[in-house]
Amino acid sequence: MKNRVFTTGEVATICGVSADTVSRWFDLGQIDGYRLGPGGDRRIPYESLRKFMLSHGIPLERLEEGELRILVVDDDPYYLDIIPSILSREEEYSVMTASTGFDAGAMVVEHNPQLVILDIHLSDMDGRMVCERIKGRAETRNTRILGISGFLEDQEITDLEEYGFDDFLRKPFKIDELTARVAELFERPNSRLSRPRRNSF
Repeated sequence: MKNRVFTTGEVATICGVSADTVSRWFDLGQIDGYRLGPGGDRRIPYESLRKFMLSHGIPLERLEEGELRILVVDDDPYYLDIIPSILSREEEYSVMTASTGFDAGAMVVEHNPQLVILDIHLSDMDGRMVCERIKGRAETRNTRILGISGFLEDQEITDLEEYGFDDFLRKPFKIDELTARVAELFERPNSRLSRPRRNSF
């Protein structure tokens, strides 16, 4: 989704204005984009449109329709690299990352992800606290949260549901298991915490 480029007509529909208005924004340099050759059709990249909408108070709902936003929160560089690289293979997933609970909070407020993959043991705070804060926001109370850790006892895993976690994977885990859990969480109508399975990449 972040690599998508829009026509002026598509931008007009998203913003609820006429195509002529969008062309004027473009020609005045109010919204960034490019032309397809000299004097060609205007094209506006996703990030340019999103920045413009945010700065002008235009709701993002129409822009983000159909976009599945995932936030990966982990202080381990390996998982912060491998998980997004795996999930980004799916075109409908827009994957963001954060390495601390503090940064995760800022990302959640700005992007309202539908799914958060959250390491329980972060360097600056307990992931369970992060989960509670996400579920405590009206905008993200329905956000699915997949906990990940290699250091929890079985009873601690069972207790995660009380903090708002929807599922759990024990590190290390297999690629296909991660992708299957993510797909299942997007489809799931109700919260459920799965028992962990002992697998590895």
